[in-house]
Amino acid sequence: MMKGLIKAILVLCFLSGCQMLGAEQDIRPMQLSQNAVIDQEYADEAKKIILSMEEVVEIKGVSQKTDIYLAPRVKHFDRFRLKEIRKYGYDSVKKRYPDATVHVSTDQKIFMELEKLEQELKNKTISEERMEKKLKKLDEMMKG
Repeated sequence: MMKGLIKAILVLCFLSGCQMLGAEQDIRPMQLSQNAVIDQEYADEAKKIILSMEEVVEIKGVSQKTDIYLAPRVKHFDRFRLKEIRKYGYDSVKKRYPDATVHVSTDQKIFMELEKLEQELKNKTISEERMEKKLKKLDEMMKG
């Protein structure tokens, strides 16, 4: 009796967990191009390209001149394929912007730093010089 009840509860938990995984969320990247201190058209377009990948659930990114910095957040089960996902994302953006220098990182720290930068750009609380310094620091972090 007790074992049957425990099994039933486990099955219900499993089914409700699967149901939550299947729930598609409509996640849109923050669009910055219209109201940012520095034009973010490249970054906005690149974010759309990478977000179209089914493994990606969220993306942060900024651009400055011809540099595009992107940090996608990947579905949990796809974390074993990070290198492949980074390469595909890089290639897709590079195809759209062949003259740009594209930086793609799946590192959580880079994701958080780009999220902060996006907010500062949106709120217009960052200067071009400060952004350049932060992006140089990010570039060094990405190279490891």
